[in-house]
Amino acid sequence: MKLKTLFSVSLLAAAVTACDGGGVTLAPSTTVSNSNNTTVEGGGSTPTVNPCASYTVSGQSVQGAFAGGNCTYSATFVSDTRPLTTDLVINALPNNGLHIFEDSLFVGRDVNANSAAQGVRIPQDGEGPSLTIGAGSRIAFQNSQDYVRVARGSRIIAEGTRSAPIIFSALRDLRDGQATRADRGLWGGVQINGNGLTNKCTNADRQPTSNNVHNCHVAAEGRPATYGGNNNGENSGVLRYVQIRHAGFEVVDGNELNGLTLNGVGSGTTIEYVQVYTTLDDGIEMFGGAVDLKYTVNVNVGDDSIDFSEGWVGDIQYALVIQTSGSNRCIEADNTGDTLPDNIPPYTKGRISNMTCITSHVNTNAGTAPSSKGDAEGPLFREGTYFEMYNSIITSNAAGMTSHECFEIEHAQTVAGVNSGISVASGNVVACREALKISASAGLDLRSWWTSSGNAVVDAAANLPANVITGLSPSNPTAYVTAGAMTDANGTPITVQVFDVSRLRDQFVAEAPPALGASGVSSFFDRVDFIGAVKAGDDWVAGWTHGL
Repeated sequence: MKLKTLFSVSLLAAAVTACDGGGVTLAPSTTVSNSNNTTVEGGGSTPTVNPCASYTVSGQSVQGAFAGGNCTYSATFVSDTRPLTTDLVINALPNNGLHIFEDSLFVGRDVNANSAAQGVRIPQDGEGPSLTIGAGSRIAFQNSQDYVRVARGSRIIAEGTRSAPIIFSALRDLRDGQATRADRGLWGGVQINGNGLTNKCTNADRQPTSNNVHNCHVAAEGRPATYGGNNNGENSGVLRYVQIRHAGFEVVDGNELNGLTLNGVGSGTTIEYVQVYTTLDDGIEMFGGAVDLKYTVNVNVGDDSIDFSEGWVGDIQYALVIQTSGSNRCIEADNTGDTLPDNIPPYTKGRISNMTCITSHVNTNAGTAPSSKGDAEGPLFREGTYFEMYNSIITSNAAGMTSHECFEIEHAQTVAGVNSGISVASGNVVACREALKISASAGLDLRSWWTSSGNAVVDAAANLPANVITGLSPSNPTAYVTAGAMTDANGTPITVQVFDVSRLRDQFVAEAPPALGASGVSSFFDRVDFIGAVKAGDDWVAGWTHGL
């Protein structure tokens, strides 16, 4: 491993089966459709133009209803009980028109264990239908329990642009303009289910069968749905320049939809330039699989901004997390993630580089109640997870930097991963009142390990005043950008060395804990000369995000 480029940053700048009826238009014989979904209905001198999405089933065209510049899709177009079974294209509407869904938008049929036992094949790697969404599309949901779900073997292709991002949100937000930062859970969110590996299935479950491909069927959160399999390289589509706003729905306690849920999603899937803004539960959560994340933004997330477990082996680079007093952790990482033993393979191992996590621990002295999810904190690695973390900043914009647990490790297998060198951290800075946390009986001197591994720490010993971290404000909209020189409150320079993540080996899946990829050429990580998510002069966050 090589440590490249002595580098410093400014803490001030770093703080930072369709049928007819119910609103569905069945096109008459005088209809002509083009590649943009536009349908010209009738043969009169002033024909009606319907630009809403449509599909054909059993020889009949089914289309959304167009009125007032918006397209509305009833439960007879698509719903949780009537998923799409053919491809659908949704294009942007003129004048910021909305695609309004009165029920859930489910893509592909779910094949569960009972169906598979009766000989129904589990679709694989694009065998199911695809949902394609054009740049600039604005998709609004009417009900809090409705969401987007992509079944195993189906795909979502949502490719926005920097100037025309795709927005998923609720009617209260996109139509009424009344959603505030407190409005979480106005609709469900986006869930993608894949055929990737999860340690909720045994190796025997994942073995190929003659027809059903495998016997791995894990129940997803939300309405009954299934994920898991034996293909960590599967392609479930593309999310690029996408906003997911005001999402999350609690079915029951412990069964909650997130902003973006990636269940057993494979590495062939592209997730980049994706923002989750204001959610009831987690921002982005991975349950198994090997999907990678690049250029992600989580703001005002109601629980953990990034959460992973069940044997996820993926990479993350350029991740900006900005918490509020209603947030919980920047990262929460587990292996099995529940009451099962921690040492079940395949083992979770997330690799993160260039993250900026700005925590916001509640200032209880000001009489503010903490979030129901817990205090706003930095990464927590626990329950047998392994990790690599590089070139990242975890700090606080709370008064007096009172954030607890900037970086925390729990449980025996996770500690053993650090002691054995499977888990590593280098090129990182933590700056909070309680910068590092581990149980005294854990068998690891966390501070010595942290500082000897090429990381820096700033904590209460530096006598940090309340104004060390400026935080975000209308007068300082780019305070998340890493600048040129970092000092503590006493003016002492804080320096770290940037770790060359481009030299890491690509991840691989094994029954044994994955070892550190110390040499090779990464197909995912970019070589960088800075720490944190955003480099001065290259603000990739600006222009397509919301709520900053």
